[in-house]
Amino acid sequence: MEGNTRTIVLLGKSGTGKSSLANTIFGEKDTFKVSCSAKSATRFCKSETRTINKRSIQLIDTPGFFDTDLNSEELKSELLKCLVECASGPHAFLLMFPLGRFTPQEKEIVDLMEKEYFGDEALKYTTVVFTRGDDLPEGMKIEDWLKENKSLKNLVNKCGGRSAVIDNRHWNKDQKDLYRNNQYQIEQLLKTIDQTIRENKGEHYTNEMLQEINKQIDEKKAESRKSSPNLSEESHNKKAKEYVWSLYTKILIGVTAAVIVGALLGE
Repeated sequence: MEGNTRTIVLLGKSGTGKSSLANTIFGEKDTFKVSCSAKSATRFCKSETRTINKRSIQLIDTPGFFDTDLNSEELKSELLKCLVECASGPHAFLLMFPLGRFTPQEKEIVDLMEKEYFGDEALKYTTVVFTRGDDLPEGMKIEDWLKENKSLKNLVNKCGGRSAVIDNRHWNKDQKDLYRNNQYQIEQLLKTIDQTIRENKGEHYTNEMLQEINKQIDEKKAESRKSSPNLSEESHNKKAKEYVWSLYTKILIGVTAAVIVGALLGE
């Protein structure tokens, strides 16, 4: 694992609590911008790295990958940034859903994720995370709730049975019920990610598109080191990523958001 840093990508529709979960994992309040409105929720790709429980963790917060209005040029540009940021390969995807009434429309989204977006390889690195855990009936665990939701249960099974639950608003550290405690749930989630990494023999997820983008980033970093030897490695990396992002923005002009999402999660 390069630099022993775990790279984790948060996925889901707008309003599912991706940014809030990222803040909860880091134990911070506003590192990732949170909005109460789904329409104004995360519209930008953002990456931050922290050390949590002796683990170096890079979290990549994403725009709503599965929103229906993803074809604005701004959002497609941010999706391309996600590809560039993820190019070295994520160690885990966290696919997020809010707890609550599971409507036919939401079932269609789950089916679409399975059939159109996620390849089998990506599912090997995915944990399904449910937010708004306080909606769980008293004494019930997420495994029990899933028995009543066949589509989500099938998705979790395809992800090796990996699931987690959290509540970014109510499950503070003073909760008497250990299960309804964010600190406990985050530690369990990190252990699940550790297990995912072990099961995948320490390898990160990748595909042909990510490998090509990563190769171009490495080439641009090498050029930058030669032309600007006094720059820091962080600056070389930033400069290379900005160049490759700009390049792919031109190459992929006119493509749909679905193509970009598929380039990250597809075979």
